[in-house]
Amino acid sequence: MSSIYFESNSNLTVTGRSRRVAATSTVESSIAPLATPGLVLGLILLGLGVAGLLRLGDWVGNYGSVLVVLAYVLYMAAAVSLALWGAVAVWSLHRR
Repeated sequence: MSSIYFESNSNLTVTGRSRRVAATSTVESSIAPLATPGLVLGLILLGLGVAGLLRLGDWVGNYGSVLVVLAYVLYMAAAVSLALWGAVAVWSLHRR
């Protein structure tokens, strides 16, 4: 059975890495200082998405339900992903 490696000179396979090692490498990466602004921006985007629910009916009438629902779901998925990444990274930074 062949092994899958993250990089060519790595001796750790994908199955050999634990979740803790992956979380630690995220905290120590070069984008770790962006965790707090990412969390704040994610929460703001989530708030704007909830506020956008008031206009969703008008947009469905003007542009069609499929387009509006797809755009709204993609927007909210991106906002939730950003907020979760920021929350996990901030929590990991402050846990150390």
